[in-house]
Amino acid sequence: MNEEGSILLTALVLMLILSVFGIFALNTSDYEIDIAGNQQRFEENFNTSEGGASKEGAGIGYAGVNGQYQWYEISDPTNFNVSLFPSTFADYDPSGDDMPIPGVFPNDFSADDPNTWPRENLLSDVNDDILDYGYLVTYLGEEGSAPKGTNAAGFAAYKFRINGQRVVSVEMGGVKLGIKNPL
Repeated sequence: MNEEGSILLTALVLMLILSVFGIFALNTSDYEIDIAGNQQRFEENFNTSEGGASKEGAGIGYAGVNGQYQWYEISDPTNFNVSLFPSTFADYDPSGDDMPIPGVFPNDFSADDPNTWPRENLLSDVNDDILDYGYLVTYLGEEGSAPKGTNAAGFAAYKFRINGQRVVSVEMGGVKLGIKNPL
């Protein structure tokens, strides 16, 4: 029996099998890196959207000392399901150009189209576009009655819905308790 070269042939077959496994392992690693990167971008966008909605929610009914902070005015508490805007607007897109908005705010605004919502930056940093988000604050109506110990004539519980959007949309709601807006 002539077995010359059988060890060489066996070694070549084993090398071929190991090479196929190596290529498969490299491709799997590339896919896993892509998946991890996509998950990281999703979470960054989600956190920016959620942070934006929370930041806008904090401005409901609060003007700060001498009106120094952005806030939302309810001019007619009996008019429900109304989109609200900050009391002042310097620019339609004050935070950069990664989410550019054509048109002029609020003339070209549509509550149904997140692409026309006002824009802001979580850190109010106009030098980059990293934490930009779109937002929509909607007044849904008055909620309940005054809690014990408060003046019912001067108390308000306003119900809101707040949307934040940066690729991922987040919607949250709540009731803001405070002094009733004089009409």
